[in-house]
Amino acid sequence: MSSKPRTVEAVRTEILSAIAEVRAAARLGRDEQRAHTADWLDGLFAGVSDRRGLREASAQGLTLYRGGMGSFRDVGYAAAGHAVDRLHAALRRGRSWFLRNS
Repeated sequence: MSSKPRTVEAVRTEILSAIAEVRAAARLGRDEQRAHTADWLDGLFAGVSDRRGLREASAQGLTLYRGGMGSFRDVGYAAAGHAVDRLHAALRRGRSWFLRNS
């Protein structure tokens, strides 16, 4: 792991890639709710270009991970489980105070 601080754009790209993976897994599993959630998440990160915006959008995205049975995290197939876990990790990175704007 590098000690070099990540940039806002690199983490935003990572988050968008994870959202695309959630969308693909939702399509594979015919999971309409997660597909709509992926669309909502895309909208959250549209136009985000600075650390503050990324932190705010990431915080909103992380609200999906609250709750128990039937929550966003409660998945029934491996592809979705991996995608949801990857998105969670990327959103947590988006909350970092150590991101550089460029």
